[in-house]
Amino acid sequence: MRRVAPLVVVLTGLWAGHAAAERIVEIRVDGNTKTTDATVKPIAGVATGDELRPDVAERVRQDLVTSGLFQEVQVYWEPAPGGTRLVIVARDKHSWVIAPAAYNQPTNKGVGAGFGENNLFGENKKLLVYGQVATGDTFFIGAYVDPSIGGTRLRGQVDLFLKYGRIIEYASPTRWRDDPRPLRISRLTYLNGGGRLGTTLWKGVTVDARLRGARVGYSRLELAEGAALADVDPDATTLAAPGVGGWDVSGELSLGVDTRANWYGISSGYRFTASFEHALPGLGSDFQYWYGGVQLARAMRFLARHNLVVRGSVGVGHDLPFQQEFTAGGTSQRGWKNNQFRGDLRVTANAEYSVPMFTVRGLAVRGLTFWDASYVTFRDPDDGPGVRDYLPGAGARGLAPLRNSVGVGTRFYLRQIVLPLLGLDFGYGVERGDYEIYLAIGLTD
Repeated sequence: MRRVAPLVVVLTGLWAGHAAAERIVEIRVDGNTKTTDATVKPIAGVATGDELRPDVAERVRQDLVTSGLFQEVQVYWEPAPGGTRLVIVARDKHSWVIAPAAYNQPTNKGVGAGFGENNLFGENKKLLVYGQVATGDTFFIGAYVDPSIGGTRLRGQVDLFLKYGRIIEYASPTRWRDDPRPLRISRLTYLNGGGRLGTTLWKGVTVDARLRGARVGYSRLELAEGAALADVDPDATTLAAPGVGGWDVSGELSLGVDTRANWYGISSGYRFTASFEHALPGLGSDFQYWYGGVQLARAMRFLARHNLVVRGSVGVGHDLPFQQEFTAGGTSQRGWKNNQFRGDLRVTANAEYSVPMFTVRGLAVRGLTFWDASYVTFRDPDDGPGVRDYLPGAGARGLAPLRNSVGVGTRFYLRQIVLPLLGLDFGYGVERGDYEIYLAIGLTD
């Protein structure tokens, strides 16, 4: 039957355009060696009894490719007793990877290794275990995601994030054309665990609730090279930590709308996310704060394989402790140092245009150009419960906190697996007049 599938598609397509829609009386799944039929069908979004419309095959194919589980998808239909049989040919990707990682970023160089499973038990469940040792961030991540608990609309996640990081704080920006220098260096211990429970209201629309708790501590305080104590605090006689230690417990609510489709690395559609997080002193939190924000991304496909992705976000917080502050710089603001800017107000924008360079036996290389922008500052650094030691001038205004960067990069993808193999970006910080290079190899996305 597969050999006549194109003819079947044409004839049934003509038939569907001139006759009443037939009912799907059977769904057959072929080609899947790992993913279960019971997992394929909900991702495809079809069920027996549905009407077969002319656009069903393309929509099903698009949804299955977007899931990231399959390296090849074909969809067609054929006559069946009492209606129509929908045939889905879905050949699985290699769903798991054990890989080393290496990266070279401004102020942060390291190596790591991890295991990622994108289709656990053939049921679209996700498992990630990853650890790294680096000059900046040394951490361990463990996460398990179930997008459909027991085959229902409920979805869940449990995760563990253990971090020991070197945090460099930079002078507050005082001019628009400025490259703030490092002042204070501290080591942050952040031991965090949490869980998320949510539901899919309807296709592409989700709501989630999350509860998390972390133990926070500081050690090994020092001044950056060339900095003086007066640069950190003119009235101090000893160097203070940027924040205080203790328990950080919070709850979060989020709403998401996601219509994106991903065609082997080329995306289209939009995503909107709104979230609000609040500390929970009643559950033992030593901090009292809240923050919320919205994020929007729009992806457009051009000339078959060209891709433009535009993103923007706004975040506002109140009495944020050091470990929860918004940051910019590094991979989120290419052309600047990692986390060079901090605040409780952040506005960001990003545009990235990528084009195909060449493809060889499933290995795809894409080139990209980008623009990053951010505005990060503190609304009122003198107002708070005394859990934060701000640097002088932290509440910069005007154009001083505005930062832009432009650059080019490349990505290497292997169609048979989920994650990119290599990323290399050259970012030029417009206001500082200098550039940075960002290299990541292996299990890094």
